Amino acid sequence: MRSPLLRTARVGDHLPPSVVDRSKPRRLEATAIIVPGRGDAGAYVDAVASRAADFAAWDGRVVVAEPDGEATHRLLIVDRYAQVYAVHDEGDVRALPTPHDLEEWFRFLSTACPECGVLDEALLSGPTL
Repeated sequence: MRSPLLRTARVGDHLPPSVVDRSKPRRLEATAIIVPGRGDAGAYVDAVASRAADFAAWDGRVVVAEPDGEATHRLLIVDRYAQVYAVHDEGDVRALPTPHDLEEWFRFLSTACPECGVLDEALLSGPTL
């Protein structure tokens, strides 16, 4: 996947269906999109990929876009409606959200009410980023 929209998207934007693949319908799928920039992001991508089963437990998944050579690496958190919830731009991949942070995002998004965003389970809180 390569899209200039991934570099210009801001919190609150809705990504088009061509950018966020919804070909495999799931209950409440949220997506983290990694856009590698200049430099090696392989260790980060591998660390995140190793947690795929944990993310899937919260209906979350990670998609890695093609590297685009920009100065920063970018990570977008996108909800089930393809709305951008968070954007992280970092020159060093070690500064991007950890796999644990991503799981917290997926947990948050899977328990939020689809209509109003309020958590369905009051004991759970939002991500701790």
